Amino acid sequence: MIETTSGLPLVARLALASIALSTSGVSTALVGWCGSPYVSTLRWLPATDGATHATEVVEMTTHTITMQPRVTKVYDAGFLVPANRPFASWELAEAFRLPPAEAEQERANGMLPREETVAETLDAKGKVVGRWIVEWAEDGTGTCQGTGSIVRYFNVHQELMERPLR
Repeated sequence: MIETTSGLPLVARLALASIALSTSGVSTALVGWCGSPYVSTLRWLPATDGATHATEVVEMTTHTITMQPRVTKVYDAGFLVPANRPFASWELAEAFRLPPAEAEQERANGMLPREETVAETLDAKGKVVGRWIVEWAEDGTGTCQGTGSIVRYFNVHQELMERPLR
C-alpha cells in the first residue's frame, strides 16, 4: 500500500513540492539551452540565382526543446565564426568587414550602404521564423542583428562535415 500521509506540516510539504518543481524546471531549461545548438543535419546547397554572392548555402537542422525542427540557411558561410558560448562550435557573426578591394568595388557599383539577409531560420512548415541581417556601411563594415526567432549558435560534429567550412 502507498503511504500518502506525512508528519510534515502543510508549509513544509508545499516547500518540498515547490523545490521539486523548481528543480525540474531549471534542469529542463538547462537541457534546452545545452541541446538547442546541436545540429542533426548539415547540407550544402547550391546558391540560388538571385544570390548576391556565388557561394553555397549551408543548411543546418536543429531542434527546439519540444523536438520541433528548425532549419537555418546561412547564405554566406563567411558569417559562421567560432563560438564563445559553451556547447556550440559556430555562431553567426555580430560584425563583419569586407576586404578593402571588395568594399571599394561594392561602393563603385552603388551597393553600399545596404541591408542584406545572411541567414534565415524556418519552422517545420517552411515558414520563416527569424532572420540574421547585416547592415553594411559605406566603408564595408557590417553590423548584424537578429529579427524574430533566429537560431544563432550551432554545435556541429565533425562527422557531419563533408568538407571544411572555408
